[in-house]
Amino acid sequence: MVASIRRAWLAAFLVLGFGFVGAAQAQQQPRAPYPGQVYAQSTQAMAPSGTGTAKADDPAFWAFSAGWFDINKQKNEAFEGRIEYRGAEKYWIFKPFGGIMATSDRAVHGFAGVLVDLYFGRRWVLTPSFAPGLYYEGDGKHISNGIQFRSQLELSYRFDDRSRLGISFNHISNAGIRDPNPGSETLAITYAIPTDKLFKW
Repeated sequence: MVASIRRAWLAAFLVLGFGFVGAAQAQQQPRAPYPGQVYAQSTQAMAPSGTGTAKADDPAFWAFSAGWFDINKQKNEAFEGRIEYRGAEKYWIFKPFGGIMATSDRAVHGFAGVLVDLYFGRRWVLTPSFAPGLYYEGDGKHISNGIQFRSQLELSYRFDDRSRLGISFNHISNAGIRDPNPGSETLAITYAIPTDKLFKW
């Protein structure tokens, strides 16, 4: 458990380090219009002085994650890779998203659900999300039935091109639908890039 905590802190420091590097670079470049206040309910917010108003929400993203599966219990540890599409459309405060994750033990979880972006200043975004999905265990952890629910909290740093680098912690389980219900947790690092920029590389 001590090793898990150390690795989690190391991942957090890496994300913060990238964030501070990005902040230093941003001071030397013209800034794109961003909401200057914490975004909570409205769909518009005031941009920096002289730029008028700007849409507070970000565009649609492709998000790529790499992490440590079963980090909490450490009984069926594996590498996890994940790809998500995060929509720009909003339904009240919720945005749709969906994706698929796979582990080095051939476990697969396909899911679709909703997320909420909470903005803190120009740079930091806190994103809770929830998604039901289907789980195939492969040679990995047995988590009872195939229907699994994923809840996640992600903290990310937003760059001038609106791409993001963040760290997330999620939990999947069957929500007590069937016993046993061991569940599993994953700590991951995520890079999200706007869909219109992905294919310009």
